[in-house]
Amino acid sequence: MALSVKAVAASCLGVNGEFSVRSGLFGYIWGPTTRDLRVDAHLNRIKGKAINLSLILVAHEPDFSGEFDSADVRRIQEGIDRMRELYAQASLGVRKLYWTYIPVADAGGYAVVNASEATDLTNDWSGDNDGIDVFWVTSVTDAGGWSNSDGPCDKDEDKERTGVVLEISGSDDFTGILLAHEVGHYLHLKHADTITNLMGVDSNGDGIGELNSSSTNITASQGATMRAGCFVRSTC
Repeated sequence: MALSVKAVAASCLGVNGEFSVRSGLFGYIWGPTTRDLRVDAHLNRIKGKAINLSLILVAHEPDFSGEFDSADVRRIQEGIDRMRELYAQASLGVRKLYWTYIPVADAGGYAVVNASEATDLTNDWSGDNDGIDVFWVTSVTDAGGWSNSDGPCDKDEDKERTGVVLEISGSDDFTGILLAHEVGHYLHLKHADTITNLMGVDSNGDGIGELNSSSTNITASQGATMRAGCFVRSTC
């Protein structure tokens, strides 16, 4: 049975009246997308168990005079769309996108961070409580991104990394893989034993996973673990 776009938008996203499918349904508010937006697939994913993301651009300005230009934010959107495709393997949708930013004047040194500073960033700032915080920075100096492998449910947890911190890495496709990987950690996944798994491998035991463009697979047991996370929202 075909799903009603307006009915799903109202019940799952709180969007009513006339709206753009790209921005109102998918949450892509930054310019056009080059990806094929498959509405039926997206409706089915967000009606099931799903997460929301609170997307925070660190040292950004609305006129793009900060650390992020228009190409950067479009690449983030393309990465989110790729993440949505990957998470479909786990029967987990990405429902709402909450966009916000930290102005340059307030960002301090957080545009470039290491692991310790990534934790400090998540302690000092947070986004909408309904979504997993995803901080986008100019550079993570000691990895592509950081997240706890068992993300806390309380964003006020002291001295814990209460969100995901990552940089835009390479292609739109790999940015999506990295985003899905780090949020996967927040949803309780640890590194895997094969490079073709989304969680990659940590061959030298330094806590930094190794990924490449083939790191896309999610197992059934990993999907079950992800769907049990405290930030996972029920069906709508």
